[in-house]
Amino acid sequence: MSLRETSASVPGKVILDHTIPRQEYLGLRLARGQVVRVIDIEGQQVMDTVTLNASDPSEHSSMPWSNFLNKTWRLKKGHTIYSIRCNPMLGIVEDTVGENYSGGGFCTADSNFTRYGVPHTRNCGDNLANALAKFGISRHYCAESGEFALFMNVGFDSDGTCEIRAPSSKAGDFVDLQALMDVTLALSCCPQERNPCNNFRAKPMRVIVYER
Repeated sequence: MSLRETSASVPGKVILDHTIPRQEYLGLRLARGQVVRVIDIEGQQVMDTVTLNASDPSEHSSMPWSNFLNKTWRLKKGHTIYSIRCNPMLGIVEDTVGENYSGGGFCTADSNFTRYGVPHTRNCGDNLANALAKFGISRHYCAESGEFALFMNVGFDSDGTCEIRAPSSKAGDFVDLQALMDVTLALSCCPQERNPCNNFRAKPMRVIVYER
């Protein structure tokens, strides 16, 4: 599916059409009912997200509750992202891949140093915090347990192995998330290039906000 076909298929009025450069971020406010489409422009790129109640940033997305309430850790089309208070925040209304990671956590300067011995790396923790700062929201509210990673492929094997693997998303694949309450959404075009998360090369992603 080409990007032109993807854009033309948006079923509503386009509010925003923005490309996030590689390793960068974006903060959005979505009114209830609005939809954000996240498009993998080149393929094999992850988008990290954290969602907050627009009226109360202490209510953030919860991956543990989202997994338990949906009765699956493979969240995809038809599933709901819930808050730490078990309120519905986002509905996954379209997902052309069906491969996302809902285990929480995001790369940080500290985790990258521990894993790779490289200090001061670009990371999703800083990106997400910077995206929220646009709205005067402190990093304190950027919870690792609320992080939902679109297109991320984490393998869980029967022998107990848990590891990051290259995404299977291709150019033009997308996920549509519909706001089920007014939310603040932080997006990080994952900058990781030291493991297979983005198949070792960070790439740009496109974001379209639309109303049905």
